[in-house]
Amino acid sequence: MTSMTRFQRIGLSLVIGLLVLTALGGIVRVTGSGLACPDWPACYGAAIPSGDFGEFAAHQVWLEWTHRLVAAIIGLIILGYAVVAWHRYRDRTRVWLPAALAIPFLALQVVLGGLTVTERLEELIVTLHLATAMLILMLVAFSWLGTFDWRAVTSDDAAPLGTDSPSQARNYARVALITAILVYAVVVVGSYVTHVGAGPDAGAHVGPGGAACGNNWPLCYGGLFPDGEYAQWNMGHRFLVLFGAISLFAASMGVVMLRPRARGLTFMVHGAATLYVAQIFIGAAMIWINFDAWARALHLSMGSITWLLVSGASLVAIFRAGGLRAGGQPSSDLATVSVAGPGASMKSEGNG
Repeated sequence: MTSMTRFQRIGLSLVIGLLVLTALGGIVRVTGSGLACPDWPACYGAAIPSGDFGEFAAHQVWLEWTHRLVAAIIGLIILGYAVVAWHRYRDRTRVWLPAALAIPFLALQVVLGGLTVTERLEELIVTLHLATAMLILMLVAFSWLGTFDWRAVTSDDAAPLGTDSPSQARNYARVALITAILVYAVVVVGSYVTHVGAGPDAGAHVGPGGAACGNNWPLCYGGLFPDGEYAQWNMGHRFLVLFGAISLFAASMGVVMLRPRARGLTFMVHGAATLYVAQIFIGAAMIWINFDAWARALHLSMGSITWLLVSGASLVAIFRAGGLRAGGQPSSDLATVSVAGPGASMKSEGNG
C-alpha cells in the first residue's frame, strides 16, 4: 500500500477506534457492567462518578464510564470526519455520502445507548444498539475505502473459464453482497440469542436463549429442530452461521478467479473467511465452557472484524463491477488502475 493522505490515515484510525469501542462494549456486557452507571447521560448524577457505587464494584463503574467517554469522543470525530469528507470530496459521492449517512445512525445510537440504561438492558434494545454500531462501522469503512482508486474490470481483461470479465465481476459482486448480508445477520441474531430472556438481573450471565441447548453443539440435544422458542432461536443462529459459511466459501473461491486480481479484495475475503472459521470454533468452545466471559468478549470482537472485512469486500466488488458503462468502457470515476494484477496495490488520492 502506498503512503496514505492525512484524511485516509484519520479514516483508518477511526475504523480501528470503532472496533476498539465495540470490543469495550462487549467487555462491559460480559463483566455485568451494563448498569454500573444507573443513570444517563450522567453517571451517579455527575460527569465523573464518585462515592458509593452500591452493588457494583468500582472497576465496573469505570468500565461503563470509559465506554461512554470513548463513544462520545469517537462520535465527535465521526462528525468532523463527515464535514471534512463533504468539503474535500464533494465530487466523489462514494466518499462523502457514507460519512454523511453515518450521522443519523450516530444520533440513533446515542438514543439507543440511553434506552439501554433506562430500559435496563431490554434485549431488543441491546440488539439494536449492536446492529446500529455495525452499520456505523460499515459506513465509515465505506467512506475510507472510497478514497482509494480501485481498478474496474474491462472487457479487455483475460476471462478465466471462458467467462466474460464484466459479467463475472457483476456476478461476484452479488455473491459478496449476499455474503455480507448473511454475516450481518449472524452477528445481530447471535447478539439477540445471547441476550434474549436475560433481564437486568442476569449481570454477566447469558440469557436462557444462549443456554437453551446446554453444552450441546452443533446439534441441540441431538436434534436440528428443537422445541421451545429459546432453543429455536439458538438453532436458527446456528443455521445462519452455516449459510454464511457456505456463502463465504463461495466468495473465497470466486475471488481467486477474478482478473485482474485485486489484492485488497482478496485480502479482505480470505481474512474474513479465516476469522469466520475461527469464530465457529470459538462459538463451540464458548458453549462447551459455559459461556466464559473472555470467550464471549473475543467472539464479539472477532465477529465485528469479520463483518468489517466482509462488508468492505462487498463494496470493493461493487466498485469493480460498477466501473463499466454499457459499452464496456470504464467510467472516469474508476478508470484509474490501483488494486489490480501482480505488483499492484491500493493508490491513495489527494495530497493532504
